[in-house]
Amino acid sequence: MLEAEPDIGRFLMPRERTAVAEAVSVPVATVLRGEFTLFGEGESFAALVLEGMLFQRLRVADQVALRLLGPGDILAVGGTLRSPLLRQAECRAAAPTQLALLGDEVLSAARRWPRLMAGLHARIGEQSERLAIQLVICQIPRVEERLLALLWLLAESWGRVTPVGTAVPVSLTHEALGELIGARRSTVTLALKALTERGAILRQDGSWLLVESPPEPIGEMPSVQEPRLLADPPSS
Repeated sequence: MLEAEPDIGRFLMPRERTAVAEAVSVPVATVLRGEFTLFGEGESFAALVLEGMLFQRLRVADQVALRLLGPGDILAVGGTLRSPLLRQAECRAAAPTQLALLGDEVLSAARRWPRLMAGLHARIGEQSERLAIQLVICQIPRVEERLLALLWLLAESWGRVTPVGTAVPVSLTHEALGELIGARRSTVTLALKALTERGAILRQDGSWLLVESPPEPIGEMPSVQEPRLLADPPSS
């Protein structure tokens, strides 16, 4: 597991990291494109994406949102409690995807090397922050700036710097981009055209090249009345 994703062992001491790398091995499953059958009853509590990409689509009312999971991301087994707002949910492989299944082997190792779980929790925390950033991006008024910010967010995970810009080797349809930023496909098409015409992005072999920097904040963060939990809800 640490051979595939060394950063999970970031909190281990050097000797512990060597011991875990030698002692802990986990099964690997391959999920074909368009499929997702992974977790057996009680067999695994999570999976680590090694290669490929998964996408999650969630539906609330008539709105569908998309989330991407790639190498280094962790997918946890869903709990039994589910929000009644969630009308549909699906997870599929966007390409043949290899997953390290995290189960009893990892739990046994964590009893001996507790800092191993700290690395897993840190990785999940990083994913939660990325998802929160995606939520903020969806609130940017101009769709052009939304798209540019999203592409830079994807670049943080999968991009590589080149002499002419930052390459983002992720192929996404206009419809998928719309689900990622909360916009209609037709609006995304117009926004991509505008970004291309002004030289902010370039399309290359199905992927993207980012030339313009991500949107910069203007002014100070606006103040908002702090939320608070009422001890006694008001009576109707």
